[in-house]
Amino acid sequence: MSNSRRVLLVVTALLLTGAGLAAAATRPAPAADAVTLQAEGVADWLEAGAPTTEFTTGSALFDSEWHFGTWQMAGLGFAEHAATHPEDRARDLGRMDLCIERLFAAEARAFDKTSWGVDPLDALNDPRGHMAWLGYTNLVLSARRALDPHGPWAKENDALSAALTRRFDAQLAPETYPGERYPVDMAAGAASLMLRARALGEPLPALLTAWTSALRSRWIVDGVLVQSVAQDGSATDKPRGSGSFLAAWFLSWGDPALGAELYRGASARLFTTLGPLGAMREYPPGVDGGGDIDSGPIVAGMGVSATGFAIGAALASGDEATAKTLTATATLVGRPVDERGARHWATGAALGGAPLADAILFAMMATPNRSP
Repeated sequence: MSNSRRVLLVVTALLLTGAGLAAAATRPAPAADAVTLQAEGVADWLEAGAPTTEFTTGSALFDSEWHFGTWQMAGLGFAEHAATHPEDRARDLGRMDLCIERLFAAEARAFDKTSWGVDPLDALNDPRGHMAWLGYTNLVLSARRALDPHGPWAKENDALSAALTRRFDAQLAPETYPGERYPVDMAAGAASLMLRARALGEPLPALLTAWTSALRSRWIVDGVLVQSVAQDGSATDKPRGSGSFLAAWFLSWGDPALGAELYRGASARLFTTLGPLGAMREYPPGVDGGGDIDSGPIVAGMGVSATGFAIGAALASGDEATAKTLTATATLVGRPVDERGARHWATGAALGGAPLADAILFAMMATPNRSP
C-alpha cells in the first residue's frame, strides 16, 4: 500500500471508529448547506496553512504525506464544490490554486523523493515510478483543467500527463514505490489522463485500454479490487474494500461508468449493517484477513476505511440511499461541529488530525452524481 494513501486511510479509519468522542458538542448549523459548511471548514486550514508545529505525526516522512494528502483531497473537494455551486466558483478556483501550489511544494514532494532517492519533478522523463505523487497531483490538475481548460496549471498538467503516459506505456502496472504496485494509485493516474482528455476534447488515451482490461479481468475478483499486484500483473494481495472504494471514486472523475461498475460490484459484496448503522466490509464474505494500516480497525467485519471512501464512491455512482446510510454512520461517530459558518469534524480535532480529516470528508461528501 502506498504511503501517501496510508495517511488518508488511517485518518478516515480513526474518524469512523469514534476515537476521541469527548470533543465539543455539535452546535446548530448556520443557514448554509452541509457541503458549503465543509468547504469553509477546509478553507480555514487552507488560509492558516495547517502549520506542522501544530499538526505533526512525529515523522518527517509522514508529515510530508500528511500535508500532501490534505491539499490533494481539499483540491478535489473544491473542484466538486465549484461544479455544484456556481455562485462560489471563482472563490473555489482560487482555493484550488492554493492547494495546487502546496502540492508542488518541496514538503509535499518529500515523501516520494525519500522513497525513490530522486525528486518526482526531476524524474518526469523516466519510464517508471512515482505513481502516488504524479497520479494524485495530476488528478487535481486535470480537475482544474476541466473547470477552465485555458486556466493556470495547464503546462504542469501537460507535463505530468506526459510523465504518466510514459509509465503506462512502459508497464502494465506502474510502480508507486520501488517494487510496489497498487491498482488504486494507478486508478488516480489513469483517471487524471481520462479527465484531461475529456476537458480538451481529445480521444481517451488508447494506451489505457490494456490497463483497463487488466483491471476488469485480473484485478477485480468477484467485484472487489485486489490491493496490490506484481510486475507481471498477477495479484499479490486479497480483494479488499479500502482500495476498491477509493479507486472507484478516483475512476469516477475520468470514466464514470468504470467507477460506477467497480463501486456496484464491490458494494454488492461488501455492504453490511450492524443495528441501525450501515458500513462496508474490508474483505468479502468467505475471505479471511485482519485489520492493518490499509483497512483501519475492522469491527464485526466492517472496514472503517472502506466505509469512509464508499461515501464518495456511492455519491459518484448515483447510489444516494447507500451514501445517506454511510454518511449517517460517519456523522454519528465523527461529531461535526458547526461554528462561524464552517464545519469541522470533532473527532478529527480531538485526534490532532483535523486538517486532513476535514479535507477527506469534504471531498467524499461533496461528490456529485457522475454516473452516465
